[in-house]
Amino acid sequence: MPIHEWAETEVWQHIRASGVPYHPAYDAGMTRLSCSLCIFGSRADLLRAARLRPDLAAEYARVEDEIGHRFRNDLSMAEIIAAANP
Repeated sequence: MPIHEWAETEVWQHIRASGVPYHPAYDAGMTRLSCSLCIFGSRADLLRAARLRPDLAAEYARVEDEIGHRFRNDLSMAEIIAAANP
């Protein structure tokens, strides 16, 4: 599995050179793919996902309020939405 040893730039060089299709979320600036508002996502990915899918982010915020728990211990969905839409 040589890809494990490659830098991210090398991976993208090989993808582009080969013409292999990839998920369009990468073109939107996401650095990883999982659920679009993943608790394991970076702050930057969460902000981007909240901009790309504002209705889903709002639903997460509603559930967060309803159950009385934050999205992550260090970050609420309300904070993500506020930062994504200054």
